[in-house]
Amino acid sequence: MPNYCPNCGTPIKERDGAVCPNCGAHFSPTKQKNLAIALICAISCPGLGQVYNGEIGKGVLVLLGTAVGTLLLIPGLIVYLYGIYDGYRTAEKMNAGEVPFRETNVLLMILFVGLLVLGLFVLVLLAVSAAFVYGMGAF
Repeated sequence: MPNYCPNCGTPIKERDGAVCPNCGAHFSPTKQKNLAIALICAISCPGLGQVYNGEIGKGVLVLLGTAVGTLLLIPGLIVYLYGIYDGYRTAEKMNAGEVPFRETNVLLMILFVGLLVLGLFVLVLLAVSAAFVYGMGAF
């Protein structure tokens, strides 16, 4: 039985059953996050584990923290590893009912990865352009 209403986040007591006393939403206590998917998402793309868990803002922060921290190497790695841990652990907590369950929005996940790929493409394009402008691209 979840400890929070998946619709409004109101704390639910065991005796309240499968109906939220605040918003009246009916919910199934069997709704679960797939821990393997949460882990694969978190490993494959910084912040994607958080987006899978419905925490878009946190996912963007993990992605930006990893990108900015990569300039200094170690901080980027630390943020990336934290993102993996947090994506998995948050999915566990949602399954246990310790935090409110949030639906996965696959479209937002695809958009998140698409924006990451676009950003990497622009970064590579800028690097190649700078190499040619400053004469480092001569073959």
